[in-house]
Amino acid sequence: MLMCRRLLLIAAAITASIKASSASYHPGISSDYSSYSGYPVYPAFTSSESSSTATTTPTAGLENVPVCRPSEYLCGTGNCVAQDKYCDGENDCGDKSDEPKYCTPCNRTLYGDVGRTYRVEVRRPREDRLPFLCHLNFTAAGSDLGDLVQLTFDTFTVGRFLSYTSEGCPDGFMTIREKGRPATGGQWCGSAWGYTVYYSETPSINLTLYLLRLSEQGNGYNFDFKLSYKFLRRSEAHLRYGNSSMSTWRGELVNGTYCDRVLTKCDTRACRLQSPNYPGVYPRNVTCYYRVEQNRAPPGHRALLAVSQRNSHKIHIKDQVVKYDGSQRILRVWDQCNVVQDYLTVYDGGSTSDKVLVRLCGGDAVPDIVSSHNTMLLEFHTSPYDNPFHPVPLSFLPGFELQVQVLFVDEKSRSFVKENNNCDFYISSDESPSGMLENPKHSLPPNTTCRYHFQGKPNDIVWLSFIKYYAASADAAASIDDVASHCNAKLLIWDGDHTIDKLIPTRKNITLMGQFCKDDTPRLCDHSLLKNGSRHTRPCSLAESYVSSGKDLTLEHILRQGSALYPISFVLRYEFVHEAVSCNHVFGSASTSSMSSTSSLSSSLSSSSSSSSSSTPAKAGKFASPKSVFFYGRGGAQNVSCVYRFEAELDHRIELSVSRASFGEKGCSSYVDPLVNRWTCDRRLGDSNKVGTAELIVAEYPWHGVELVRDCLCSNVSDRIVLRTLTSNVVEVRFTVTLMNVTQDYRDFYFEGEYRFVALGAETSEQGCSTKLEERRLRGTSGEISLRSPLPRVIPGVAAVEEILTNTEDLTATQCVNEPWLIEPEDARINYLYLRTAGYSITLDNVEECTTLNRIVVYSAANTKDRSVICPEGGVDTARTVDFFSGGWNYSAINATVAMAQHSRSFVVEFLQREPGFYAVTWMAISKRSPTPSIGPNIFTILPQEDCPYRCPEIQACISSVLWCDGIRHCPSGFDEEEANCSYRFGVTLLYVAVGAGALGIFLILLLATGCLKYCLYRHKARKKKKNVALNVNHLHVNHTHHNNGLTGSRLSGRYNLATPQEMYMENYGKDSIC
Repeated sequence: MLMCRRLLLIAAAITASIKASSASYHPGISSDYSSYSGYPVYPAFTSSESSSTATTTPTAGLENVPVCRPSEYLCGTGNCVAQDKYCDGENDCGDKSDEPKYCTPCNRTLYGDVGRTYRVEVRRPREDRLPFLCHLNFTAAGSDLGDLVQLTFDTFTVGRFLSYTSEGCPDGFMTIREKGRPATGGQWCGSAWGYTVYYSETPSINLTLYLLRLSEQGNGYNFDFKLSYKFLRRSEAHLRYGNSSMSTWRGELVNGTYCDRVLTKCDTRACRLQSPNYPGVYPRNVTCYYRVEQNRAPPGHRALLAVSQRNSHKIHIKDQVVKYDGSQRILRVWDQCNVVQDYLTVYDGGSTSDKVLVRLCGGDAVPDIVSSHNTMLLEFHTSPYDNPFHPVPLSFLPGFELQVQVLFVDEKSRSFVKENNNCDFYISSDESPSGMLENPKHSLPPNTTCRYHFQGKPNDIVWLSFIKYYAASADAAASIDDVASHCNAKLLIWDGDHTIDKLIPTRKNITLMGQFCKDDTPRLCDHSLLKNGSRHTRPCSLAESYVSSGKDLTLEHILRQGSALYPISFVLRYEFVHEAVSCNHVFGSASTSSMSSTSSLSSSLSSSSSSSSSSTPAKAGKFASPKSVFFYGRGGAQNVSCVYRFEAELDHRIELSVSRASFGEKGCSSYVDPLVNRWTCDRRLGDSNKVGTAELIVAEYPWHGVELVRDCLCSNVSDRIVLRTLTSNVVEVRFTVTLMNVTQDYRDFYFEGEYRFVALGAETSEQGCSTKLEERRLRGTSGEISLRSPLPRVIPGVAAVEEILTNTEDLTATQCVNEPWLIEPEDARINYLYLRTAGYSITLDNVEECTTLNRIVVYSAANTKDRSVICPEGGVDTARTVDFFSGGWNYSAINATVAMAQHSRSFVVEFLQREPGFYAVTWMAISKRSPTPSIGPNIFTILPQEDCPYRCPEIQACISSVLWCDGIRHCPSGFDEEEANCSYRFGVTLLYVAVGAGALGIFLILLLATGCLKYCLYRHKARKKKKNVALNVNHLHVNHTHHNNGLTGSRLSGRYNLATPQEMYMENYGKDSIC
């Protein structure tokens, strides 16, 4: 009976409402709402208690009847009051016509003027009127009546809220339905406070309140409903639609759906993804799909789509049941969004079967979430139940708004993961020897492992330098699996090819070069970021880089939670570098045991035969400058010096050629020296101390420790240069560059050459020099090397070596005219060399004065860069001669001590014959005289023996005694062969003869005097005996020292068996005397 009574009361109230609104006019208001969520919606609720216009309309036979606006209520007095004054508990009309009995604000259609706020309050129903049902329609009729509806819930308590997902509103709820949109079935209930605003998507919405039961306590506040509403023009909704300067486009609504939208051509318009009813609270129990497409892209490019929101207050998706404040707002992901089950899911593609990039909720700034395709799908899901809560003040907006951007990347770049590639990138040296590599421009889904395989050629190594590296910290509690991940982004650097493909066997010799997680970062070369168009930075050092030991290197990036909300970014520079530990190489024939190499050398740069003999074809190969960047400025080196050594057999010579070369801009030029017909370098154009040098020097080593610099190149070579004038079987090529800048490498400084081992006489009918190098190594007291005109071609030339004297060497060369000769002193410790030839020294300034094309070149053997070029004018009797002394001759033996180096006192002599002639070079070993001591005032001071009896006074030098008076003039003046010096064959001079004769005369006189003295003593002794007189005799002994040209008397007596004067006196005592 009670239930029937309640139903009768509800029916009566509805009937009264219909009668009260029967006289109203409703233009343009639709009344086609059907049942909503299982509850009847009566057509009467679309009526209104007001008129549609404020003007008066004349009616035939009647007086003018006042007509109110649709936003007003017509009172019984004819006055118009605001529509929200009806049944508000106040007598606004004065006749209580706005407060009829049993009136209710429910089941009405409400209008309003733009710019005015209206209020509605639904009172708590009595328990005997439960279940309670109330419908409110808010319609914006356009123009001054607005285009959109804004609802603000001032007080909201409707039933109880228990759950977001299942039977969350058991006692009652509120629902809102948009005109023309399908019903969602979402419900709000419970108690809420704060500032909660709802903005309609359409001009008309239906709000339904349903209360099934009141609080069981009897005095509970489980129903309290007050709201404010107003009507807005579309042009005023700036947050949703933009402003006049930039309008936003929300996409096309898919027919038959509540909020599905498709956005296209976002490269030409400002696309925005917004939650339904943004910027107000979003509806419940909806799933919205936003499909973003970009079908146009420039040729050769690929379109990527990005969504982001830099303003953190423009996104808040409800994530938990707490009373928020601004400090607690963070973005949550994955399972953290399961509490409320309001979340936004981003798919890397156009369907829900594509990979999920991220699932997020909460509120904060959203970084760029980028798809790898030209389509992106976003799914917005809300739970069926909720309480309309939003904190005060309005510090952030409910729902979300995301900006859409279109990125165009090169189709051939590594900026995106291609389909079915599993984020594997292969960088080959054939494709790009060097370059920059960045992380993919798009977001990566969780549990993604990206591998970058650097694959070089044989003899290549990989050089990596990280310019920058950043990995955002991830929330460990936001793991997508049950196990919390402590490392979202892990970077592994493998020395080798690291692959997990089961079909490809993984190498076992792979080593881990580095592992980085969380705050750990790899070695950084971040100073490279300072580089710009006008400034170059220093190269990355090895301490700032990673260099593989072989041709492969692998970077492995493991992302546990993806990179959508935890961006991973890096920029690295890579280069495949030619492997070279050293740039010093040795090339030799197979039978040369000394062939070796200090580093790996590419087979394309060198080759050698497997055997060697005089009858085999000439062996050949190639050699070139190093291509490893570590030898140059861009690799961190300022100077480089490489030595290429060629060792042939003794009966072979070496032929070199340079096909191309580049030496940068060092201010040096190469030219053929007209003095010796060899390439030389002119460095006068630049200051080598400031700009450095770059040169290629060819030198040969005919004897151990003797270097002959043959050719020098320092300017660019484009035409082939052949160097055939090499005479030794050991040749070195030195490639030297100094003071390189940080941008220069093997593309600025390089050379390419070829070599051949040529057997003597193999390619010509002439026979080479028959003497070996050791036979052209001369040593002795003196000698002569003469150059004769070559013999007729039919007669093979012979190098005749004839020794005129046992102490001299006279060498006559016919075919050995262009071969070097080494002249060494007999004893390098005490001897020097004096070398003399006819002619005069020439330079580039006076070379035209020389009437012959022949040349004599004299080198210091210790430093062959110190050379003299002689223009010979004839035989040795020519008036003009050139004299040479060994190194150290001009140093004083007292005031300076010169450290002796090997061959420091030796000469190397070359004869360069280009026309017939006879020229000679004479030499002899000399030594220095001892310094003469100063003579004191004592006139009786005895001078020492002459220390240089055989000398050449004109050159102040001592010579060997075997050269004295040997019939050959060795001293320049012929002093050693003068008649006065050669009176005695064995070198006894007149001075020594006179001294000897004088000494012999004195000796004879002394001998005679002694004999007389002894005779007198003997006679005197005999007389005393006769007188029988005893006498005591005292003898005085005197040691006489006889100076006979430095020889003492005792020595003379020993030599000639002479007695002393005392002995002679005693022996003659008593004999007959002259006394």
